[in-house]
Amino acid sequence: MSTPAPAIAPLITNRAPDNTALVWDETRWETTATTWNDLPGATIDLKIGQGTASYGAIFVATFSAEAIASHPNNNAVANVTVFFGSDQAAPVSTNHRFVTARGNPEWSSHTLIRVAEFQPAFNTRDVTARVKVKVSDGATAGLQNWVLKIERYNL
Repeated sequence: MSTPAPAIAPLITNRAPDNTALVWDETRWETTATTWNDLPGATIDLKIGQGTASYGAIFVATFSAEAIASHPNNNAVANVTVFFGSDQAAPVSTNHRFVTARGNPEWSSHTLIRVAEFQPAFNTRDVTARVKVKVSDGATAGLQNWVLKIERYNL
């Protein structure tokens, strides 16, 4: 039996991105939210469609931060991912572990990469990139010294 093809084709390109956007902040931020919440400031305005840079695009998001997670039982996680508009970037998961609460928590550096593809469409669509964070019940997570980079490949 053959192995099925991946659900999402790889991006193979021999050119630089059409646009690159960066935003960063050194401010320490903490959360106890168990549902997806925006990391304040970790937002890059993006649009596709008529009157924008392109009708469609592939966006590659790289997010890096110093992070910490703590829990009274030392058993919890902080999940982090990137949304484009209301769509969670690939790979889509309910378990994007960014940092884990174990033993004596310490700040450490972590990085993730996510991808979103929007096929060409005439109607203008807001696909603003936002870093979102949530934690396990009873946990606290902190992020600081973060950078969000979005590379745009127009279709």
